Amino acid sequence: MPPLPRISVSVKAAVMRADHVLLLSYDDAAGFHYNLPGGKAREGECLRDAVCRKVTEETGLRVRARRLLFVVEYVPEVWQGEFGDVQKAQFNFLADPLDDAAPRMPHPPDPDHVGFEWVPVTALASKYLLPRVAPHLLDALGQDRSDCLVDRW
Repeated sequence: MPPLPRISVSVKAAVMRADHVLLLSYDDAAGFHYNLPGGKAREGECLRDAVCRKVTEETGLRVRARRLLFVVEYVPEVWQGEFGDVQKAQFNFLADPLDDAAPRMPHPPDPDHVGFEWVPVTALASKYLLPRVAPHLLDALGQDRSDCLVDRW
Protein backbone atom coordinates (compact mmCIF):
# COMPACT_ATOMS: atom_id res chain seq x y z
CA MET A 1 0.00 0.00 0.00
CA PRO A 2 1.45 3.41 -0.96
CA PRO A 3 2.13 5.86 1.87
CA LEU A 4 -0.50 8.46 2.68
CA PRO A 5 0.13 11.85 1.07
CA ARG A 6 1.30 14.82 3.09
CA ILE A 7 -1.50 17.39 2.90
CA SER A 8 -1.19 21.02 3.93
CA VAL A 9 -4.33 22.40 5.59
CA SER A 10 -4.91 26.14 5.44
CA VAL A 11 -7.72 28.53 6.27
CA LYS A 12 -8.72 31.85 4.71
CA ALA A 13 -11.33 34.43 5.63
CA ALA A 14 -13.58 36.69 3.61
CA VAL A 15 -13.67 39.43 6.24
CA MET A 16 -16.73 41.54 5.46
CA ARG A 17 -17.44 45.14 6.42
CA ALA A 18 -20.62 46.55 4.88
CA ASP A 19 -20.50 45.31 1.25
CA HIS A 20 -16.68 45.15 1.14
CA VAL A 21 -14.27 42.26 1.59
CA LEU A 22 -10.74 42.69 2.92
CA LEU A 23 -8.00 41.63 0.48
CA LEU A 24 -4.26 41.52 1.11
CA SER A 25 -2.08 42.62 -1.79
CA TYR A 26 1.18 40.88 -2.66
CA ASP A 27 3.98 41.47 -5.15
CA ASP A 28 6.12 38.36 -5.49
CA ALA A 29 7.34 35.82 -8.05
CA ALA A 30 3.72 35.35 -9.20
CA GLY A 31 3.42 39.11 -9.85
CA PHE A 32 0.97 41.52 -8.24
CA HIS A 33 -2.07 39.71 -6.84
CA TYR A 34 -4.53 39.60 -3.97
CA ASN A 35 -5.36 37.00 -1.39
CA LEU A 36 -7.76 36.56 1.46
CA PRO A 37 -6.12 36.76 4.89
CA GLY A 38 -5.25 33.44 6.49
CA GLY A 39 -2.67 30.68 6.48
CA LYS A 40 -1.82 27.23 7.77
CA ALA A 41 -3.73 25.57 10.57
CA ARG A 42 -1.72 24.03 13.38
CA GLU A 43 -1.97 20.34 14.19
CA GLY A 44 -4.83 19.85 16.66
CA GLU A 45 -6.30 23.32 16.02
CA CYS A 46 -9.98 23.69 15.08
CA LEU A 47 -10.38 25.35 11.69
CA ARG A 48 -12.53 28.17 13.08
CA ASP A 49 -9.90 28.92 15.72
CA ALA A 50 -7.16 28.76 13.08
CA VAL A 51 -8.86 31.27 10.78
CA CYS A 52 -9.42 33.74 13.62
CA ARG A 53 -5.79 33.38 14.74
CA LYS A 54 -4.38 33.78 11.23
CA VAL A 55 -6.51 36.84 10.41
CA THR A 56 -5.33 38.49 13.64
CA GLU A 57 -1.68 37.62 12.90
CA GLU A 58 -1.83 38.97 9.33
CA THR A 59 -4.07 42.01 9.82
CA GLY A 60 -4.34 42.79 13.53
CA LEU A 61 -8.13 42.40 13.22
CA ARG A 62 -10.11 40.26 15.62
CA VAL A 63 -12.83 38.33 13.79
CA ARG A 64 -15.59 35.80 14.31
CA ALA A 65 -15.78 32.99 11.76
CA ARG A 66 -19.41 32.68 10.69
CA ARG A 67 -19.64 29.91 8.12
CA LEU A 68 -17.66 27.84 5.70
CA LEU A 69 -17.96 29.30 2.20
CA PHE A 70 -16.08 26.75 0.11
CA VAL A 71 -13.07 24.43 0.06
CA VAL A 72 -10.26 24.61 -2.47
CA GLU A 73 -8.05 21.63 -3.14
CA TYR A 74 -4.72 21.56 -4.92
CA VAL A 75 -3.32 18.28 -6.21
CA PRO A 76 0.15 18.83 -7.72
CA GLU A 77 -0.25 16.13 -10.38
CA VAL A 78 -3.48 17.70 -11.66
CA TRP A 79 -1.93 21.19 -11.94
CA GLN A 80 1.51 20.06 -13.20
CA GLY A 81 3.09 21.34 -9.97
CA GLU A 82 2.18 24.99 -10.68
CA PHE A 83 2.00 25.76 -6.93
CA GLY A 84 4.57 23.29 -5.61
CA ASP A 85 4.65 19.60 -4.89
CA VAL A 86 2.57 19.52 -1.67
CA GLN A 87 -1.10 18.59 -1.81
CA LYS A 88 -3.25 21.33 -0.20
CA ALA A 89 -6.75 21.80 1.19
CA GLN A 90 -7.86 25.38 1.87
CA PHE A 91 -11.00 26.09 3.91
CA ASN A 92 -12.51 29.52 3.19
CA PHE A 93 -14.76 31.11 5.83
CA LEU A 94 -17.00 34.14 6.01
CA ALA A 95 -15.87 36.30 8.95
CA ASP A 96 -17.04 39.44 10.73
CA PRO A 97 -14.67 41.94 12.36
CA LEU A 98 -15.36 42.28 16.09
CA ASP A 99 -14.63 46.02 16.15
CA ASP A 100 -13.91 48.95 13.81
CA ALA A 101 -10.11 48.64 13.93
CA ALA A 102 -8.12 49.26 10.75
CA PRO A 103 -5.90 46.47 9.41
CA ARG A 104 -2.18 46.78 10.11
CA MET A 105 0.93 45.09 8.75
CA PRO A 106 2.19 42.14 10.81
CA HIS A 107 5.44 42.06 12.79
CA PRO A 108 7.67 40.77 11.41
CA PRO A 109 6.30 41.81 8.01
CA ASP A 110 6.02 39.42 5.08
CA PRO A 111 8.37 41.00 2.50
CA ASP A 112 5.93 40.21 -0.33
CA HIS A 113 2.86 41.66 1.42
CA VAL A 114 2.43 45.25 0.22
CA GLY A 115 -0.95 46.35 1.59
CA PHE A 116 -4.65 45.96 2.31
CA GLU A 117 -7.72 46.93 0.35
CA TRP A 118 -11.41 46.88 1.27
CA VAL A 119 -12.88 45.85 -2.08
CA PRO A 120 -16.58 46.19 -2.91
CA VAL A 121 -18.06 42.75 -3.52
CA THR A 122 -19.20 44.02 -6.91
CA ALA A 123 -15.51 44.60 -7.88
CA LEU A 124 -14.16 41.18 -6.84
CA ALA A 125 -14.41 39.75 -10.35
CA SER A 126 -11.86 42.32 -11.56
CA LYS A 127 -9.24 41.40 -8.93
CA TYR A 128 -6.56 38.77 -9.52
CA LEU A 129 -6.74 36.45 -6.51
CA LEU A 130 -4.42 33.52 -5.84
CA PRO A 131 -5.60 30.87 -5.65
CA ARG A 132 -7.98 31.82 -8.44
CA VAL A 133 -11.10 31.84 -6.27
CA ALA A 134 -12.87 35.10 -7.18
CA PRO A 135 -15.79 33.39 -9.02
CA HIS A 136 -16.23 30.84 -6.20
CA LEU A 137 -16.06 33.59 -3.57
CA LEU A 138 -18.70 35.64 -5.37
CA ASP A 139 -20.94 32.59 -5.72
CA ALA A 140 -20.56 31.64 -2.04
CA LEU A 141 -21.14 35.19 -0.79
CA GLY A 142 -24.34 35.37 -2.82
CA GLN A 143 -25.86 32.36 -1.10
CA ASP A 144 -27.58 32.56 2.27
CA ARG A 145 -27.22 28.98 3.39
CA SER A 146 -26.81 27.39 6.76
CA ASP A 147 -23.35 26.54 8.01
CA CYS A 148 -21.96 23.65 5.96
CA LEU A 149 -19.17 22.78 8.40
CA VAL A 150 -19.99 20.18 11.01
CA ASP A 151 -17.20 20.53 13.55
CA ARG A 152 -18.47 18.04 16.14
CA TRP A 153 -18.42 14.24 15.72
